[in-house]
Amino acid sequence: MDIETAVAYLLELSAGHIECEKDGFIPFSQKKGATVHAIDGSSVTLFDTHAFSICARRVGYIHADEQQVRHSEIGEIAIDVISSDNADAVNDERREKEERALAETLQGGLVLFDGCAERQESHVVGISKKSGIREGNAPLLSVLKRIGDCRVPKKCWYYEIRNGTYAVKFHPHAPFVFRVDYAGNDADEVFAEIAALCDDISCLGYPYPLAEIHRMVKIGREEAEALKLDLVRMLVAQGMSLEDLDQLLYDYHEYMEG
Repeated sequence: MDIETAVAYLLELSAGHIECEKDGFIPFSQKKGATVHAIDGSSVTLFDTHAFSICARRVGYIHADEQQVRHSEIGEIAIDVISSDNADAVNDERREKEERALAETLQGGLVLFDGCAERQESHVVGISKKSGIREGNAPLLSVLKRIGDCRVPKKCWYYEIRNGTYAVKFHPHAPFVFRVDYAGNDADEVFAEIAALCDDISCLGYPYPLAEIHRMVKIGREEAEALKLDLVRMLVAQGMSLEDLDQLLYDYHEYMEG
């Protein structure tokens, strides 16, 4: 496929049409007074030796209302040595398991987390930027947004994709819609409460508590480099030579790439 063919293909996808219920796009308005817990996690690979990987992850939550973060709990960074060809995926799975376990401990109000909810519970809401659902080759969320904005202009709306899974636009002027997994039978009220948390201009249409906890738990490049340095220093302090350290952890491809 050359670049012209790729452009034509993408234009075709963006103009895709699907069969959807005419009255399936349900408008709603904000409902003030919500308080939520928001959960997120971060996972990174510190060293990849191809025989094993040294991975780090962290999860945490905040309790927030429309105005402010009331409370936060950020976990310690966990470090694992993972012997798997898919170490990143294994680390992500462990992080997601820890996020779900944390969600089960939080009581009082809704619990929001970033991602799709595999095990749906009535107080847990999964909000994902990508649906993982396609209509032909077209990503379903982008197609539904285009149709929904025509049928329900300048309003918040939701569309039930399948039982317990929705496409939701949380702000009338939001640039995106999200996949939302929610198992309760009061979706109208729940989405209205979440929408009241989506006015922050920096993440318009997305619940600001999820954006805030993402920022708080993220293991950024500087923190990851500090973890790597701490690990190396501890190995040297325990008697490992620099030569052995290079043989154990050094990635030859990094050397080749400068």
